[in-house]
Amino acid sequence: MVNPGAMQSLRAAAFLALTLGVAGPASAAGLSFDTVFGATPPWGAIPTRIVWSPDGSRFTYSLSSQDPGASATLYLYDARSHASTPLLEPVRFGPRSPSPSNAGWSPDGERVAVSVKGTLSVFTLADRTLRKLADEAADPQWSPHGDAIAYAHAGNVWVVAADGSSAPRKITPDGVEDRLLQGELDWVYPEELGIAHGFAWSPDGTQIAYLQLDERNVTDFPLTDFLEPDNTVAYQRYPLAGEKNPLAQLRVVNADGTGDALVYDAGAKDEYLAAFGWRPKSSTIVAEIVDRAQSDRTFVAITGSLRIVQDEQRSASWVDVMPLPRFLANGESVWVLDRDGTAGAYVRSASFGWKKISGDYRVLSILGVDERRGLAYVSAAYPTRRDRALLQLRLDGGAPKDLTPLPGSHVAVLSPDNSKYVDTRSDLDHPYSVDLGYTDGLPIPLARPNSRLASELLPTRLLSVPSKYGPLDATMLKPPHFDPKKKYPVVVYVYGGPEAPTTANGFGGQTALYHQLLARNGFIVFSIDGPASQIDSDAHVRLERKAFGPASLAGQEAGARFLATLPYVDAKRIGIWGWSFGGYETAYAMTHSKLFKAGAAVAPVTDWHLYDSIYTERYMGLPKDDPKAYDDSSVLDAAARLNGPLLIQHGTADDNVHMANSIALLQRFIDAKKSDVWFYPYPRKTHSIAGLAQHRTLFERMLRFWKANL
Repeated sequence: MVNPGAMQSLRAAAFLALTLGVAGPASAAGLSFDTVFGATPPWGAIPTRIVWSPDGSRFTYSLSSQDPGASATLYLYDARSHASTPLLEPVRFGPRSPSPSNAGWSPDGERVAVSVKGTLSVFTLADRTLRKLADEAADPQWSPHGDAIAYAHAGNVWVVAADGSSAPRKITPDGVEDRLLQGELDWVYPEELGIAHGFAWSPDGTQIAYLQLDERNVTDFPLTDFLEPDNTVAYQRYPLAGEKNPLAQLRVVNADGTGDALVYDAGAKDEYLAAFGWRPKSSTIVAEIVDRAQSDRTFVAITGSLRIVQDEQRSASWVDVMPLPRFLANGESVWVLDRDGTAGAYVRSASFGWKKISGDYRVLSILGVDERRGLAYVSAAYPTRRDRALLQLRLDGGAPKDLTPLPGSHVAVLSPDNSKYVDTRSDLDHPYSVDLGYTDGLPIPLARPNSRLASELLPTRLLSVPSKYGPLDATMLKPPHFDPKKKYPVVVYVYGGPEAPTTANGFGGQTALYHQLLARNGFIVFSIDGPASQIDSDAHVRLERKAFGPASLAGQEAGARFLATLPYVDAKRIGIWGWSFGGYETAYAMTHSKLFKAGAAVAPVTDWHLYDSIYTERYMGLPKDDPKAYDDSSVLDAAARLNGPLLIQHGTADDNVHMANSIALLQRFIDAKKSDVWFYPYPRKTHSIAGLAQHRTLFERMLRFWKANL
């Protein structure tokens, strides 16, 4: 096992200084809109998009940028020598080329599949040769033997020889882009079920299992480009709540394109194929099946026509989609399951059944399993629900070992051999640092936190607000030179969705720095998680069942009432803002509560009939089954009750929360003669409204709104 010493630390420091060059604002006066919304992040350019080699000896990475149009070099870091070198520069692919990304290491670790705006190439490390294989190749995956790469294109799965000796060949029958997808994912499945791949190679490389999505009856939603002199329209298959879903089948085809066969027909029962994959060293496919109501979840193992139930759960409210288990050679399997009110790690065995190996904390995901040593590595909310840690668990039970003991948020990328990890850490008052960690050894710093920026940050106070549901997590940021004898306006930052806290102990990036600017302009910035947004009480999360609006508003009103008790808060000058579900919660609060004077909603849902089926129906049920629940959670139906100024900002090409939500709300305001509304669209921008100019404009506009109304 590696136990790094002083020389390694010196090499890592050199890597930090020469390669990463983390630099931030030089003085407190430098924290401004210019620095917060510049191309280089104020916390410095840190390693992102970490992809480990199969043997865990090295990884590729890029340096972060806030400019979505920037071209970044792909670097290689050798964990043995602790040297970092440029691997591929954008210019290798032509002038003004986008950033190359690692689309996967070959099984032997000597080649890298590289994707540049859909163009698939293979880069050989030994001689640094680059070979183009295909255009418009999505989701490339190496075969287990490394002789071929499969990818999705135009509604089909294709296979191409990794050495370029033969042309790509289509192996799935008669898929059609935008209508019948075979191995290619639509919008809703990865967004709401978390599926990353539409197909998977069998362990022996002879077959490919793939997801077929029949989209022909799904709503074809128009997205208009208003900047073209003759406006153009792109169409997106998007199932609204209660409407037709894509019909899903799990199929298998031989790698040579023969023998295509149906494995499981979820579309026949309007079910979801929430996850699928091959059991290691076998011809068995494991799949997760969830019914349309999302009240019944079953894992099945399929070999030929045999289906064996692995785990089954039913709920009167909803079941959560869980990742596939990790199967071990001894016949046991390791799972993340919600079996006792919060998600934990379990081992399942034919001899002893289920055994929980985690404690009274939420396990978020399994990152790796070392069967030889009897260890599992998990990401967990530990030691508190506000923290995120990498834990080492024993498969036979016992206390966890916290590999990332510093408080805050740790996002770890574990090496395939479970010996190392790249850990990106932050907390509310300290921007990001990056370490190379060892599961048996001391970490090496790769990018230290920007101490100059950290010294400029106003401290964020952690609060616990009493409520009838128990203590609610909250945070508060006060202006500089705070005077408790004065009365301050407050801006409340909200999300409000199920199990989606805003008060976790991690640095909030650009949004956190915007809140710092708000504080410097004389505002208290406050955030509170309602009971359903916290992650460690299943019963509290279920409060939002058929009650998105009322249940999420309860937490925000508890926060506003708490603020009103503070002698330094002007309770008549409390504003609220949020993005996506937070935009919905903002608009809902401004039409259903008298506690907020003004609101700023970005990309808001305004009525749950207008959002996608999988997410909405999971929590709200089908519209036809409980129309009153949808009415009670609608902003549209309450537009006439708008009680203060409302700023709405939305991207015209938003393919997640369609701009139709904001347009429908504007019409209701017009009908109700409500004129205290400001609307700003962002042409060609999707849900993130990405772009340096766009983000700066959005947040500066919001600051002017707060100054005018609070």
